[in-house]
Amino acid sequence: MEKRPRPFWIRLVRGCLIVYAAVCVYSCTMADRLIFMPQRPAYTREAPNLISLSTRKDEILPAFYFPARVGKPTILYSHGNAEDIGGSIELYQAWRRDGWGALAYDYPGYGHATGKPGEASSQRAIEATWHSLTDEHAIPPADIIIVGRSIGSGPSVWLADRHKAAALVLISPFTSSFAVRSPAQWIFPGNRFPNLKRIRQIDTPLLVIHGESDGIIPVSHGRTLHEASPAKTKRFVGLPEAGHNDLQTSEITGPIREFIAELRSDPH
Repeated sequence: MEKRPRPFWIRLVRGCLIVYAAVCVYSCTMADRLIFMPQRPAYTREAPNLISLSTRKDEILPAFYFPARVGKPTILYSHGNAEDIGGSIELYQAWRRDGWGALAYDYPGYGHATGKPGEASSQRAIEATWHSLTDEHAIPPADIIIVGRSIGSGPSVWLADRHKAAALVLISPFTSSFAVRSPAQWIFPGNRFPNLKRIRQIDTPLLVIHGESDGIIPVSHGRTLHEASPAKTKRFVGLPEAGHNDLQTSEITGPIREFIAELRSDPH
């Protein structure tokens, strides 16, 4: 007896499931390679103020460290994608002029850092940087400002969920890595840096700075994170003429300076 072909709808569903399964495997195994984009180092190993940190898995992290003047805060800075710590020298110099300290580190696989880029390795890196400030340099958490730019918002939010700092500052952040490409990111497994999920349980004072004309990470991401934060003190600064990679140093340092000044003057 000749076997009857399966109905078209069954073959269609089966085909869709096969494609979906293949995409899920790809998203889980290739996400880090698609998200992280290290470039050639923008600094030398002999650069002034360059120190070396190490993670619990012995990844070696170059970092720029500038000590703060007495009574001034210290920035823990996580840079954006497709750059390294050498790309933000103007920021460090501006903070130094204010007497602020700064410790900017490279993610594994970026700049001259060893290891491979990834969500887990960047989290190990920022954890090592935090302990360098609090343990080796004896800086109180109440004097540390966690600042993350673009992809750096991921490890920064992750750290703020684990350690209480003076403030959390997010520059051009995303709600999650997959959400940058697809509003239906929940469909696929392997999403990285679920910032929106984490920000809902972080009551650290929050400042979000985002270019209104950002064509890479839409400003809606920054607004959503700001609105979801339970922090009693929070502020959103939208920059009307700014995109993603053209924020001026003053457009970053100015709002941060004002926000921290208000926090320190608040008796509560």
